[in-house]
Amino acid sequence: MRQRFLRLLPGIVVSVGFTLWFLLRAHWAELAQALGGVDLRWVALSAVILFTEFVIRALRWKVLLWEIAPHARFWRLFVATTIGMALNVVLPFRAGDFARPWLGSRETKTPMLPLFTVAVIERVFDILGLLSVFLLMLAVLPPQAEAHGELVTNLKLYGSAFGVAGVLGLGTFLVLAAQEARARATFVRLASLAPGPVANKFITLFDGFVGGLSSVRSGKHLLQAALLSVLHWFNGALSIYALMHAFGIALPFASACFTTVAIALTVALPQAPGFFGVFHVAIEKTLVLWGQDAGPAQAFAIIFWGVSFLPITTVGAFFWWKEGLSLTLLRRGEVEKPA
Repeated sequence: MRQRFLRLLPGIVVSVGFTLWFLLRAHWAELAQALGGVDLRWVALSAVILFTEFVIRALRWKVLLWEIAPHARFWRLFVATTIGMALNVVLPFRAGDFARPWLGSRETKTPMLPLFTVAVIERVFDILGLLSVFLLMLAVLPPQAEAHGELVTNLKLYGSAFGVAGVLGLGTFLVLAAQEARARATFVRLASLAPGPVANKFITLFDGFVGGLSSVRSGKHLLQAALLSVLHWFNGALSIYALMHAFGIALPFASACFTTVAIALTVALPQAPGFFGVFHVAIEKTLVLWGQDAGPAQAFAIIFWGVSFLPITTVGAFFWWKEGLSLTLLRRGEVEKPA
């Protein structure tokens, strides 16, 4: 228990620090005015658009599981996806990233290691999707954005670096998938340097890992997963753009794309459950970079936090209850597949 708390402590400190920073610097009068004038119809539309992200994620998961679990049911994968995200919001250590493969294993009767491998592959496709949104942002930057000369320069510079990293990451997985026999032979020679039982364990792990890459060998599924990844991250930008209309924020669609990338990088940082503080400050600073006043930017951050996490947490909690799950069963992995 003490070790877990010590591992969680840095994230708590970061979240509390940024939350206090956000609250102490808040422009309360402007913030209240912005919240009072928000158009709830656009807020609802933003929430609906963003929630479809989890439908897209479940579809992509089904595509990537096609070779190892062709009979996986979309609805069951959607349930696992929503539960996983809800747990990421309310529990530390991104517990949902474990729960989703575990629930997927229960559904597909597939060992967990290939499912964890598929989860890693999804991160690679997420890089591809984020890169696509970033490039879209650069493509739709309006002429007046040149007024933010330093910002635009940095976007182009770091966008290029991000693109290279994405290509290298995706290329590594494709090489492993395409050259399984050669990669395995090399790995077996290296593993043979270890004692027999240890070497066998390493080889078993390798086989499970590469087995999860089997779906990538299909050009059709590769293309489908790539397109769904682009759609997923474009969907996030569209949700942010809709919420901008709720506040009457007259920024270009490029700013919504930029905010999407900023949020994705922000939630990857160590922090306490709930994504408090860091999430809010990141959105505020991003909008201020685009020339938005601090008060409305802070109000936008508060509402978008609610749009991002309250619906999925509510739905995920319902499915958690409906499935008869518990944290004890999650830790033990002893849940039987429901009828």
